[in-house]
This record gives sequence, structure tokens and C-alpha cells, in this order.
Amino acid sequence: MLRTYLIAENLKFKHSLFRKLILFIPAGLILISVVFLFIGIGMGGFASSVVCNWCMPVASLSIVILCHLVNNKEKKHGYRTLYSLPVDLKKVFLSKIILTALILLIISLVLSLVTVLSECIFSGIAAGIRHAGFYAAGYCLLWLSLLWQIPFCLFLDQKIGFAGSVFINLSASAIGGLFFSLTPLFWIMPYSWPARFMVTLFGVLPSGLLAGTGSRLILSFGKSLLLALVSLIVMALLSIMLSWWYERQVYRK
Repeated sequence: MLRTYLIAENLKFKHSLFRKLILFIPAGLILISVVFLFIGIGMGGFASSVVCNWCMPVASLSIVILCHLVNNKEKKHGYRTLYSLPVDLKKVFLSKIILTALILLIISLVLSLVTVLSECIFSGIAAGIRHAGFYAAGYCLLWLSLLWQIPFCLFLDQKIGFAGSVFINLSASAIGGLFFSLTPLFWIMPYSWPARFMVTLFGVLPSGLLAGTGSRLILSFGKSLLLALVSLIVMALLSIMLSWWYERQVYRK
């Protein structure tokens, strides 16, 4: 039954900015990375600059924008479109989360393709093809560590608005990525998880430099698996709790 809600939610965004962000966000990220390389900031190379800027802070900003666009559909009509339909509001909220997650996954796969193409250009076609699966898996794991932000940002956008959501998410992403991700405290700071995965999977530090081989910051396979599992659990818990919240808030209106 959730599939029906997801299809209905998806139809709302036909020919909208929401879908166009699949191309706009990677294009903007490529431009930022090129500028950084030009002024001498992305010292690890183009691919390293792309993944570093994605983790901090473009991914968090992208999630805020996507969640705002999703929320804004109902806000513009004062939630009257929900009142007039016999729908399960929990499923409506869950479908918003799934749709946003799917768009974020497509963006992540586009970025992995950009990384493969850059590898082909700078290191040869054979090297790019050989590493294609690794890059796709790496960006998918980064996506996994970002999923919990989707229900949280849907909640934030509705409670404090777009500007407040941007400030909180970008600030927390910067603090988590630059400070907590390099310490044992990264386990308790969800905003640091993408940066720690970035170090482990791509060997890129939050500064944009390359991590040394055998760096203590690189997680073992077991710890990486545990972090992925924790990310999924946090996302599931937030989705369940905030779907109940969403149902109560809409009925109050």
C-alpha cells in the first residue's frame, strides 16, 4: 500500500525543480570543485575535492532544499489537500522520506559516475573502469550515512522554516565533519558519519588532503559495517517517531 502513496507523492513533482536538482546539484558541485582546484584548495585532486565538498557541506544543504520542496507542496495549500482525502498521514510522511531518499541516491550515483569519468581522464580508461564499482559502492555508503537527516530535516523545515533548517544543518555538518569525525566521539555525532566514511572509503580527510596508508582514522570492516547499521537504525527510529508527530501536527491544524 505504501507504493501507492509513493507514486502519488512522485506525481506532485513532475517537471518540477525537485527532479531537476538531480542534475543541478552535481553540476554545482563540479563547479565548486573546479574553483577549489584552481585556487589551490583541493590538493587531493578533482575526485577528492568532489567527495569532500559533497560530504561537507553540499549533501546536508541538498537534503534541506529537497525536504523544503517536499514540505512546501502541502504548505502552499494550508494542508487542505490532506484534509479532503481519506489517507494515512503516517504513510504520507514515510512516502516523502522514501522519495527524497531516492532522489538523493540518484544524485549520489551521478556523482560516482562523475568520479569514474574523472578517473578515466586523469588515470586512464582502464583505471576508471576498474574502480567504477568501488566508487559506486562508496557513494552509496555515504548516502546511507545521510539518510537519517531526511526525516529530521522534514521536521525542522516544518517547525522552524527553511532558513533555520539551513543554519542548523550546515553548522552541525561543519562541526561534525571538521571536529568530531576525527575523534572517537564521532559515534555519538551523526553529522560526522559521512566524513568518517569518506576517510575510510576514499582516503580523503575533511581538509581535502589524502589520508596516509594505514591511518588510524580509517575504520576496519567491522566498524564500517557497524556504522552503516547504526545509520539505518537511527533513520528508521526517526522515521517512525516523526511520522507519528506528523500525523498529530496535521490533525491539529
